[in-house]
Amino acid sequence: MAEDWSADEQEYMESRNDSRLKSEQLLAKQKVVYEQPLNERMRVWLRLEHLFEEMLYRLRGPSAWDSRAAMAALVDILEFTARNDCKPDLIKDLERHSQDLWRWKQSPRVDELRLNNLLNKINILIEQLGTPEQRLSRLFDEHYLIANIRQRSNIPGGTSRVDIPAYHRWLQCSPKQRQQDLGEWLSYLTPLREGIDLNLYLIRQNALPTHEIAVGGFFQTKLDSKNEVQLVRVSLSADHPCYPEMSGGKHRFTLRFFEHSHPQERPRATEQDVHFELACCSNAN
Repeated sequence: MAEDWSADEQEYMESRNDSRLKSEQLLAKQKVVYEQPLNERMRVWLRLEHLFEEMLYRLRGPSAWDSRAAMAALVDILEFTARNDCKPDLIKDLERHSQDLWRWKQSPRVDELRLNNLLNKINILIEQLGTPEQRLSRLFDEHYLIANIRQRSNIPGGTSRVDIPAYHRWLQCSPKQRQQDLGEWLSYLTPLREGIDLNLYLIRQNALPTHEIAVGGFFQTKLDSKNEVQLVRVSLSADHPCYPEMSGGKHRFTLRFFEHSHPQERPRATEQDVHFELACCSNAN
């Protein structure tokens, strides 16, 4: 039917096809990264990173539902940190990074300005993380609204307007006021959030990605015994039909790729060869 189109309609369709092609090409260049922690400490950092990212994203939203989601993430963070004393382990990780970075100062090829900035940032965070948690404990124990939300968050629908009228009233405030309040409450956790971000950044950067092939969808390899690998990262193109399931420990890890065409159906192990990018991330050395 193309011969029946007007010149304007044909130009529009050609333009739309070009845009679609460019979008598909861009999608093919994009990558999805899957991560697998190889110890429990790393799993804790990744979970907290996820919660902080969720709160920061929702905090920017203007609706009451955005504020609800941000508050839920904040309560999850507080619950998580109440059960896990994260700061001593985080300080140890940052001190180890500092020691490793100091050794790089002897290298003539190092970017000294960037290295000094990293060392200064680490020292500031270690000092902040080492201070008494008076502000955090006051927020956690004495803040009326957060304490009530936390108490009822494990009940399905427990934070509805009929259960916590004070919460419902706060949600009627302007978006600017709610965002300001949430930002203030999040600021109590800033040293922890920034410490986790920097720790994970330095670990993720300490790896050279390699191109690998999972023959028949299966891949297994031994880990370098000289470096304690903390995190395995697998990158696939965004339009790849497969995803990996990973398992491993100190000495080796295994990847098994699955296809999942329809969410309502069970995934099935793929039989095709899968090309992927692998990064085994350790502490700096």
